[in-house]
Amino acid sequence: MRAQSVESSGPTALETGTVIAGRYRILGLIGVGGMGAVYRAEHVHMRKTVALKLLHPELLRVEEVVQRFEREAIAAARIDHPNVVAANDFGKLEDGSFYLVLEYVDGTSVRQLLEAGPLPIARALNVARQTTLALGAAHAAGIVHRDLKPDNVMLVPEPDGTDRVMVLDFGIARVAPPSENRDATKLTRVGVVMGTIAYMSPEQAIGQAIDERTDLYSLGVMLYEMIAGKVPFDAELPSQVLARQLVEAPPPLPPGTPAPLAQLVYDLMEKKAEDRPPTADAVLERLAALTPTPSGRVPEQKKPIPRAFVYAIGAAALLLGVLVAVLARKHGDHPVTDVEPSTSAPAPKVAATTSTDVTVAPSAAAPPVTAATTAALPTPSDAAEKSESKTPGAKASRSASKAKAASAPTQTAASRPAPSPKRKTGPGGIYIPPPSEWFKN
Repeated sequence: MRAQSVESSGPTALETGTVIAGRYRILGLIGVGGMGAVYRAEHVHMRKTVALKLLHPELLRVEEVVQRFEREAIAAARIDHPNVVAANDFGKLEDGSFYLVLEYVDGTSVRQLLEAGPLPIARALNVARQTTLALGAAHAAGIVHRDLKPDNVMLVPEPDGTDRVMVLDFGIARVAPPSENRDATKLTRVGVVMGTIAYMSPEQAIGQAIDERTDLYSLGVMLYEMIAGKVPFDAELPSQVLARQLVEAPPPLPPGTPAPLAQLVYDLMEKKAEDRPPTADAVLERLAALTPTPSGRVPEQKKPIPRAFVYAIGAAALLLGVLVAVLARKHGDHPVTDVEPSTSAPAPKVAATTSTDVTVAPSAAAPPVTAATTAALPTPSDAAEKSESKTPGAKASRSASKAKAASAPTQTAASRPAPSPKRKTGPGGIYIPPPSEWFKN
């Protein structure tokens, strides 16, 4: 069946059963956008459902629009990621019309979900995380979406009940590097502004140079809307919305929004691109820290210990150390040991004798000392007594010693001097006196 002329009848006039490019049969109209119409179609040979996009006939003569349509095909084909709608085919019909065949997504857009109100935080975080993954893949391929909004984010239900996010519509994407002599911003001048003002970064809205951080701004607006149920900046006229985007801070998020999540949204919506998270990977790290627990609650980030508290603890420790050192110096610097004082009587003094020195020659072959020989060896006292018995006047000396010992007073346990108490020391052997001695002179 011959393809119907798009230029003569218009893309919105295609009837069910019309075959495009000899292999795509139209099954129905999905929607109409600013650049063309999107149909649900079927590959006549593979029996595979696809989405077929046709350029509006009145835009065929506008070179910039045709170039943008080609860019969408290149962008969608370049990004190979499960969260990005893939491009399967691109071509030109006999009458000059362009068509683009995309992966068919049977799901619900985030815009349709928001018509019923804000999303649960856990679901909003899941959508934001997968959308950020898609943006990271696009940015790695040198592509900036420039039109991220709830309408272009589809949710496909998974068997486990979760959502699979699919980012689509790269119609006004900036594909880097640009063509040799074409500035990427030149392709945005089809009318006043391309895109949706409510989701545009300030630099994109006023025509300044942009990079990947413009998509992160749009992500912040979309995340704000998923949490609050409305866009942060709204007004009757687009110019009023633009003015608010440029000068106003976003209104506070609803009460109960976790503080780290709110801070991420505000950081993404900073007016200056350099004040936003630098990359999609940086956003993913912060989203990972906000992953809900099994109970569905988003964990709060631990607050750091105040620096003033740390300083106070350090000052107190320093003051205590100085006080201990002063007290230790006041009570003497002599070293103190932990050895218990001995309660035994002091060793008796040995009186000098007038006996003749005796030199004992060592034995040439001394027998080894055993337990038996040790028991047989004389004790020092026995040796002394035998030595004294052999010297002149030994008998008189023993008698005098016995008389002196008998006349000396006998010491009882009560009459013995009390041992000095053990002095406790601290770290490093420093003596720490008891509190009762701290202020004695």
